[in-house]
Amino acid sequence: MPILTRLNYFALLSFFALSANADSKTLLNFGVFSYLGESQTYAKFSPIIDYLNTQLVNEEIKLHVLPHDVLFEQIKQGHIDIVATNPTHFLMARHYFELSGVIATLVESHQGQPSYLLGGAIIARHDRHDIQQLSDLKHTRIGIPSIFNMGGYRTQAYELHRAGLNLKRDVEFIELGTHEAVINAVVNKQVDAGFVRDGILERLEAQQRLQTGLLKVVQPKIHDGFTNQVSTRLYPEWPVFALKHVDEQSVRRIASALFSLEPDHPAAMAAGIHGFTIPADYFSVEELARHLRLPPFEQAPDFTFADTWQRWSAFYWLFIGGAIATLFLTFWILALLKREKAEHQRFELLLSTVGEGVYGTDRIGNCTFINPAALTMLGLEDDKQVIGYNQHDLFHHHYPNGYPYPQCECPIHKTTQDGQTRRTEEWFIRATGEGFPVNLVVTPLYQEDRLIGSVVVFQDITELKKLQQKLVAQSHVDALTGLANRRYLLQLMHQEFERIKRNQHSAVLIMADLDHFKRVNDTYGHAAGDDVLKAFAQLMRDTLRKTDIIGRLGGEEFVILLPETALDQALEMAERLKHNAQMFSLNIDQQIIQFTVSLGMVEIHPDHKDIETSLAKADNALYQAKSNGRNRIEVYHDPSH
Repeated sequence: MPILTRLNYFALLSFFALSANADSKTLLNFGVFSYLGESQTYAKFSPIIDYLNTQLVNEEIKLHVLPHDVLFEQIKQGHIDIVATNPTHFLMARHYFELSGVIATLVESHQGQPSYLLGGAIIARHDRHDIQQLSDLKHTRIGIPSIFNMGGYRTQAYELHRAGLNLKRDVEFIELGTHEAVINAVVNKQVDAGFVRDGILERLEAQQRLQTGLLKVVQPKIHDGFTNQVSTRLYPEWPVFALKHVDEQSVRRIASALFSLEPDHPAAMAAGIHGFTIPADYFSVEELARHLRLPPFEQAPDFTFADTWQRWSAFYWLFIGGAIATLFLTFWILALLKREKAEHQRFELLLSTVGEGVYGTDRIGNCTFINPAALTMLGLEDDKQVIGYNQHDLFHHHYPNGYPYPQCECPIHKTTQDGQTRRTEEWFIRATGEGFPVNLVVTPLYQEDRLIGSVVVFQDITELKKLQQKLVAQSHVDALTGLANRRYLLQLMHQEFERIKRNQHSAVLIMADLDHFKRVNDTYGHAAGDDVLKAFAQLMRDTLRKTDIIGRLGGEEFVILLPETALDQALEMAERLKHNAQMFSLNIDQQIIQFTVSLGMVEIHPDHKDIETSLAKADNALYQAKSNGRNRIEVYHDPSH
């Protein structure tokens, strides 16, 4: 049978097999918040869903692009299984529903560079000379997509709050539904200013749907490595999370597929993203919502004596003042000292109970305090070994590859200079000299509006990194035999072929197929057939060299690539493998099962066109071995060599 006919035959079999398995797949509904409007959000996420459906064997994913309120109603009714939405919606979902937790965080692509963070832009027409800074927004009408938008409302509202504006009295917010509706309202002078997520202005200008320079960003902030214009601090990108009812194995397979999506994959490029990474820390998003008392933290806390003192302190001072001023001042000083001591004790107690490592530095990087968890992770016994010493010189002085880490590049040093909060992954070094990866958050420390240092919070993410590597490794391995799966096998073969061309070496490619394998399944059952495939995989490992590439192409077909091997040497190895297979027997349920193998070989030369052509030649030789009686080796003889 010609090779093309055989390939068509196998393709037809695969089609019917997939059709048969389709009914057994678990259907999972993937809900996405329509922050760009339904059509544009669907266009962004449909390539990702198509990619997942090509990677997942046991699940089928269906995309649902929904407004915020409809998405929440569908979650409540149990119609949604997996969700991708902004951090604000995640907080609300976590508050009202049982979740499995964040399984991955979206990484956007800004001009080809990965961005793990998002922010918000406050925009106005360029000719609005009366709007130059945040305080100029007092008594204005501001267009927003929705109060539930993270990059389209909450990040900007927090900046106005910190600038001293009262969000209920000083400004009027107009909800317009989408980011583009906000931009149109600002352009058409229907509102004075608008809130939009980062990247919206750049995208519309690049698509020539917005005149360049017509709008401006009010009081822009500059963040290292962040190219989009923003007026706010930066917060973690969109989380992907699962509802509690979703099977744990399905969640792990979806997470593994998301982590495996590379930036140059067609699905990532079509979606305009860099991929997905391990779950981010969304604590800063929660703190923002608590400060602004936004859902799900809109309920005001109990009114305490401290609140009454804050509100009526001026009246108390006037009432108590006068004749007893001196006596009051004495008691006030004593109370202040006592409170300061209590605050210090409470601070030390808090530091001692926190599970993360926490320490502080002054402006030159010397450590000012450190908690027990940090000492334990760094392999130190006493804070006297750290306090007063430069933290960078102590445990942050080299990269993972052993090269010195200049202090000027250290994120802690940068924060103490520019006052910017930073979130990044770094490499710390224990007192024993052992290095370990950490998730690092550096926050500037102010005293009376003066930058005096920084507070550093870090977590040891060694186990998280191992899990991530394990998930990636699982995506490369054939689950039954433990060999390289078809996708990873072809990737390894392409890499080796490039090395053959670069170094002008030769190699030998072998296709192996178990003879009459269908009889094994029909006679002894599919479980026995699986045992035979696993046994032959182990037989190849024991017979071949550790440097040889072995993988399962599919079914009972395997591929072997022998690097830097001459044809006569490869023939000896193939004969040994054929002989060992013929002599091997498997005892299953007191039944002896034996099998043989047919092999097709081709020598690969640097001038060959590509690895697919060599694979087709080896397959042709394998077909000849099958046609000539099986349990034999056939070599494809290339006329050009």
